[in-house]
Amino acid sequence: MTSEGINRQPQGIPVGGQFAPNKHAEAPIRLFDRTDGSFLNPAPSATAEHCIQFWSSVEIPDEIIDQVVAEYGRTRSAEIDADMEAAMSQWRASWEARNPVPKDKYLAEYQQRFKEEYEQYRLSILPGVTAKRPERLGQYDTRQLIRATKMLIHRPHPDRFPGEDEKVLNEKIELFDGELTVLEIERKYRLSQVRNAMDKIFRNDADALLRALESQSEQLSGIHEQLVHQRADFSEY
Repeated sequence: MTSEGINRQPQGIPVGGQFAPNKHAEAPIRLFDRTDGSFLNPAPSATAEHCIQFWSSVEIPDEIIDQVVAEYGRTRSAEIDADMEAAMSQWRASWEARNPVPKDKYLAEYQQRFKEEYEQYRLSILPGVTAKRPERLGQYDTRQLIRATKMLIHRPHPDRFPGEDEKVLNEKIELFDGELTVLEIERKYRLSQVRNAMDKIFRNDADALLRALESQSEQLSGIHEQLVHQRADFSEY
């Protein structure tokens, strides 16, 4: 029997010659449920507890809140316009089928009646269309709504971690006027549709352009002063 390949303690120490334990590789760094992470660079969750705790306490940059509020407003406005356009197109087709175009001498009256009934119908359905979802995010609720949406997006994968995603979806979130679950918040606000506004901070191009113009203005001012001094120097000769 040979001892090759077995570590020994070095000679000359009290335990010299004894077999030393074999070295083992260090445990790999965990991917899931880590305690590090930030809003823009979160740690993935394997458990509902980690997902809920992380997104309930992580700091949300103010820029993200501003972006989400603005993007939600734009998206909701476009959605209302699209719903109204579809509803009014359907109404117009039905109205024209019931009201054939008359002869020329009655055409002006026909067109006027169409405009009046069109506007009357539009105003009658507008409240119902806008009431489907809030047009704007509440002043006090935006942070909570973002947290709930992030829980939804980053919840544990149902195939890999069975049952954990359901716990996240059923988690209740406190809002200004009551409580809603994560899933209820998604159904009401659909903030997952504007997740691009949560993924990173978009710098204001207008501010960047203004700073660039200010910098160029300062440089031009410096050049102007140099030219003035040079002109004054030449005038002495």
